[in-house]
Amino acid sequence: MKGRVWLILGAVVGVAVAAGHLPYLAGAGRSMADTSERLIGSGASHLVRAVASTGAPRRAILGLAGVLAALLPGITALLLVVAARGSLRLRTLIALLIVALGAASYVYQPHGTATGVLLLALAVAGLAVVLTGPLVAAPLTALAGLIAGEFLPALLRSRQVVTQRSVNDLHVAIFNHPGTPTVLQLVVLVIAAIPFAFALRLVLWR
Repeated sequence: MKGRVWLILGAVVGVAVAAGHLPYLAGAGRSMADTSERLIGSGASHLVRAVASTGAPRRAILGLAGVLAALLPGITALLLVVAARGSLRLRTLIALLIVALGAASYVYQPHGTATGVLLLALAVAGLAVVLTGPLVAAPLTALAGLIAGEFLPALLRSRQVVTQRSVNDLHVAIFNHPGTPTVLQLVVLVIAAIPFAFALRLVLWR
């Protein structure tokens, strides 16, 4: 099965879990997705603190924090898809290295032993190529699909996902006073959806 099929299949499974069609996987899947978001969020927090330590204006820090908060779910999904694609690209290289290791045994081992090592290497390389899709790429895109399936429908239904605090921080950064105008909320919603669009493109196209 081609690698892209595993990417698409994983994403579909993730969306299905988010929609409640696979209830037995929902709890664990959401926990893993939440952990992924927290890891990325931790990096974002470090970035905000690093900017603050440089003595940057408070408004600039608030603006950065607001944008990162809106982008966080999408960035997490995008990085998961990038990792899934990377695993598919690396599997061929890994398989070749394993075969090369088996072939190198002819230099150091008796002919009969080296042949056995080469056969084992070929078997392991084949498994690496075959199983990377279902065991690595598909689960990663499933997590990305789960995040998208949880976040995007709520994004379309209401503005609760993109918190009022995030919008307010951006308003303070731009206008130097609190506020959550509808126009700025819509702008933040569009910003939040951008990483998901890139993730979808990576899943469906080269």
